[in-house]
Amino acid sequence: MEKTVERKRIVYFDVLNVLACLCVVGMHCNGAVHAFSDSSVWRQSLLVDVLAYWAVPVFVMLSGATLMNYRRRYSTKVFLKRRFLKTGIPLVIWTVFFYVFYRTRGTIAWTGWRAFLNSVINFSIVPVYWFFPPLFMVYLSLPVLSLLVQNRKILWYMTVLAFASCSVFPFVCTALGLTYWGSFAFPMMGGYLLFAVLGDLLHTTELSRLQRSAIYVLGILGAAVRYFHTVIFSVREGAINKLTWEYTNWPTILLAAAIFVFIKYACDYPIFRNEKFIRLIKWLSGASFGIYLIHVLVIDRITSWFSVDTLSGWWRLFGAFAVYFVALLLVKVLQKIPYVGKYLFP
Repeated sequence: MEKTVERKRIVYFDVLNVLACLCVVGMHCNGAVHAFSDSSVWRQSLLVDVLAYWAVPVFVMLSGATLMNYRRRYSTKVFLKRRFLKTGIPLVIWTVFFYVFYRTRGTIAWTGWRAFLNSVINFSIVPVYWFFPPLFMVYLSLPVLSLLVQNRKILWYMTVLAFASCSVFPFVCTALGLTYWGSFAFPMMGGYLLFAVLGDLLHTTELSRLQRSAIYVLGILGAAVRYFHTVIFSVREGAINKLTWEYTNWPTILLAAAIFVFIKYACDYPIFRNEKFIRLIKWLSGASFGIYLIHVLVIDRITSWFSVDTLSGWWRLFGAFAVYFVALLLVKVLQKIPYVGKYLFP
């Protein structure tokens, strides 16, 4: 048996984990944002979406921050085994559960094996599980990237080049009405790898107050650009303009980096070192993955049983909290059942 070394728990990782989980639930309770109307309801929904949009990138940043140096704790074989057992088994189990659930309700019809396999490969059974493929690709890339963990100049070089070529340049080309040629994208940091490396760099880099302030200003700028650009051009075009909507677009990257850095340094204050707070946030963080797996089911049941108007203001503002805490209680109860917690909610 190969020896492994446990790492010291870092409080701000748990804080980011909990907040990001709540924001993901909030985005999925905010469906009104995807149906454009020149109204206050849509503008409010867009604001909620903008303020929560950092959550997905930060989840990947946390993976990078916690796993880039995995070689200090265990071998690559153990690393890959742990990652795919912890995420792969629950993914398969819950995908099967939702497939049976939707078939029973008549939401999904059997149209042959090809259509079934296509729905599995493209995650159309549970669309919110789209996050798993890019996460798996990050896991498979870390054995290579982890070899560069001590060469920080190379990592910063890769990050800056990927940000410029994959995030800023496509945006500028589209905004100017030019055709973006994808071959200009930096090939070594495609997809969500940028977030994984950025998470490790921001975690291991001590930033001055001036540097942090600059990051916060850029984060606010990114959020403002996404909100006002979307409103102005959507109203002008009569449909949602999604130029700034990709997670890998520069406004979201700047916002995610700002949130990450802000929570990192905020957790240095004494109030966040309180033992009771640390135990609570650790307890909540331990349920985040489980909440992500089942929150769409909780949303479905709450809105159905209580005939919720999902376009109402109270649902937009408080629905996410209701769904989060119901899912939290379910996960915590089920985690205490032998084998259920291990395989369904690791």
